[in-house]
Amino acid sequence: KTVRQYDLIDLLNPILRGWANYHSPVVAKKAFNRTDHLIHRAIWRWAKRRHPNKKLGWVRKKYFHSVELRNWVFAGPGMDRHGRWRQATLYTLADTPIRRHQKVKGSFNPFDPADERYGETLRQQRMLNSERHRRQWLSLYQSQAGRCALCQGAITQETSWENHHIVYRSMGGPDTLANRVLLHPVCHIRVHQLGLKVVKPAPSRGL
Repeated sequence: KTVRQYDLIDLLNPILRGWANYHSPVVAKKAFNRTDHLIHRAIWRWAKRRHPNKKLGWVRKKYFHSVELRNWVFAGPGMDRHGRWRQATLYTLADTPIRRHQKVKGSFNPFDPADERYGETLRQQRMLNSERHRRQWLSLYQSQAGRCALCQGAITQETSWENHHIVYRSMGGPDTLANRVLLHPVCHIRVHQLGLKVVKPAPSRGL
């Protein structure tokens, strides 16, 4: 009840963001809007309780601000973990994009090497929105000097890329970076259709 506004936002944001991301694959937009409303009411009571002798207009101006086209935004300045002052804003659940769950074909067998590429493609699509996996892809990209592990051609946004496990996961291969490489989609198809072997590229000098 006595925590600073900045610390309260810093405490709530990871919880709200994690909860919203967990429910983002389902039809949750209405629930997000309703929860935002309930959170706003709770915070408004919190703000009024801190200043019982102040007018409501004063309380609103102190804790709620206008950000772009949005009013009544719970935001306040504070010092982050690096000692820098910044403006903290409460995470809005309704801003969370809804990502529909992708159906998997009924014949898919994760233990069948013939379905290995299909499983890798599904998994990559799920990882596109994961910051941790984007960092892993960046690490693989740098270790391969930005080139496909099969044809050695440049990997760009235009060519796209796919994640490949050197030892198939269906055969017990681990999901570590040491067992993964980036390939062009066409090269990935060739690897699986022709049974080609891919080796881990030697790291470029200085990486």
